[in-house]
Amino acid sequence: MKKRFFEALFAFLLISFLATAMSCKKNNGQLQMQELSPQDLSPRIEWALISDPYVACHEEASYDSAVIASFRKGEIYEIKGNCTIIVDEAKEKWYAIEEGWIPSSAVKVFSNKLKAEKARDSLR
Repeated sequence: MKKRFFEALFAFLLISFLATAMSCKKNNGQLQMQELSPQDLSPRIEWALISDPYVACHEEASYDSAVIASFRKGEIYEIKGNCTIIVDEAKEKWYAIEEGWIPSSAVKVFSNKLKAEKARDSLR
């Protein structure tokens, strides 16, 4: 009885050791750090993640305004301001970014850039 116990214990320890040894791999010893700027985590700055496949950026907060740029799903922009306009008797919010104005229906807004980046990773 004791012999079987020690054989089972030895087999368990051997299998555990082999499994641990096989799961280890050489690490080059370098850590990759993401560079952050103070604005990436600032609570006063909001970030827009483009959630539609294609978004037109307008010169002013209006669909009738000239299109001056276009953005693709997954791009992130700092929000500089916002305004609400009336479209077909309904209110619609628009966000100002450095390039122009984009409608709120085409973006998701985040309180910091890291949250926006994490959400972008789940979009794809």
